[in-house]
Amino acid sequence: MIFAELKHYQKVQDAARTTLESITAFIQTGSTEAELVKKCDELQRHAGVDGYWYKSLPALVLVGDRTTLAISRTPYVPGDTPIQENDLVTIDLNPSIAGYCGDCARSYYVEGGVARRFPQSHKDFLAGAQAEIHLHAKLMQVAHPEMTFNDLYYIIRDECDCLGVEPLDYLGHGVQKDMQHLAFITPDESLTLGEAGLFTLEPQIRLKGGKYGFKHENIYYFKEGRLHEL
Repeated sequence: MIFAELKHYQKVQDAARTTLESITAFIQTGSTEAELVKKCDELQRHAGVDGYWYKSLPALVLVGDRTTLAISRTPYVPGDTPIQENDLVTIDLNPSIAGYCGDCARSYYVEGGVARRFPQSHKDFLAGAQAEIHLHAKLMQVAHPEMTFNDLYYIIRDECDCLGVEPLDYLGHGVQKDMQHLAFITPDESLTLGEAGLFTLEPQIRLKGGKYGFKHENIYYFKEGRLHEL
């Protein structure tokens, strides 16, 4: 990545974050995945997004039991099951602006019919949210430019074991203009975090024996040897 391009990636990632904040008001009991995909498209277009790099999908919205689906292995079709009084919703956005790509995902916790960005009382929701916070904090603690994707994979997997959660899909990937040929955070991937330039951490995790799949995704990069969130 050329650092002169960073502002372009920042612009599209900011559009994703703005959308993920604004969509909270539309996550209501009775709403469906299909309805939320449409609203995410509207909000992203309003924020300046002009395309979607992952299969031209405006958003990957999952509700309830479907939050455990591994989208990289399952063709995505929005479901029509309505959101319940106590439920989990995950939304993963993949916008682009002028060829520069963003990637951001969040979980929404519906308790008593009210959607929030962080849970208040549901035991499993609290455990899942805290696990996601811990995994991203672990990345900030241990990452350095010479660390390989292979190294990071095993660090995050070990942390998942300690937390009592299981990964459901890939843990992250590089970010570049050509998003059709990505390096993933997997075993035997020798690309370093520094060489990747921009990369995501997006553990989709389930409490062992649990019902829901939690997700939180950010893009990260190094500047002068220090890791930053885009």
